[in-house]
Amino acid sequence: MNLHTQRMNKVIQFIDETLDLEVSVSSLAKMAFYSEFHFHRIFSSYVGESVYAYRKRLLLERAVKFLQYTDKSVTEIAFDSGYDNHSSFNKAFKKLFKHSPTEVRQNKIKFEKYNFPQLDEGLEMNVEIVDLVETRVIAARGVGLFDEVAADAWGRIMKFAYGNDHMKGEVRRFGITHDDPNVTDLDKIRYDACLDLDVDILGQEGLKKMTIAGGKYAQFLHKGSYGELGNTYNYAFNKWLPDSGYQLRLVPCFDLYLNKDPRRTKPENLRTLVHLPIQK
Repeated sequence: MNLHTQRMNKVIQFIDETLDLEVSVSSLAKMAFYSEFHFHRIFSSYVGESVYAYRKRLLLERAVKFLQYTDKSVTEIAFDSGYDNHSSFNKAFKKLFKHSPTEVRQNKIKFEKYNFPQLDEGLEMNVEIVDLVETRVIAARGVGLFDEVAADAWGRIMKFAYGNDHMKGEVRRFGITHDDPNVTDLDKIRYDACLDLDVDILGQEGLKKMTIAGGKYAQFLHKGSYGELGNTYNYAFNKWLPDSGYQLRLVPCFDLYLNKDPRRTKPENLRTLVHLPIQK
């Protein structure tokens, strides 16, 4: 079971990181050391979607970000999403989101499945533009309702780190939420709990190595509980970004948790640096 989990996690990570490449199911099956015949059923059972449906959904959800936060044309976004014509893209997009790509772009439609508090129009947050180097990390992934999977992911990775005496004072803790809860169904939200450690994790079920991309980021200081981070993201995406002169880059946002022991810190004293990947 341990080996099966490692193989499937490797496949999922590869799909997540190569959305712009045409990858055959046969190559993914070989990566997982299963026959193509059995791989379809194994993947669907493990993820809850077929390979095709999983990849298609991620590309369409990414297209929402392109439409909302970049100046790419709808045709460009269709090609970036794996469609060779505007009509097919329009049909698939509207089936999933109930609006056409053009409607989302022209009417500035914001999906509001998740009940964030109303954005305070008078709110101002300090933002710092920073250039970061890439950071190699080990990570534990959770998929599902954020509060549940984040706690589980941190439990797994911290057990490994403390159990192997890796948790020194300089080790930083990062969180990566890959999906927008206003766009992605809450039971499909992907979250990675990360530590900037470069250590051997061979044989450790549910852990993987990955890289947090370097480059230019807008950095916001969030003060308060992790459960209210959505408010800071709401401000960053919907108030700061539209008038900033920047666009989003094609890498995930990430959080850097500044408190050494959140469990012993009052919620109002928690501090988090929220990072939006940007470009001119």
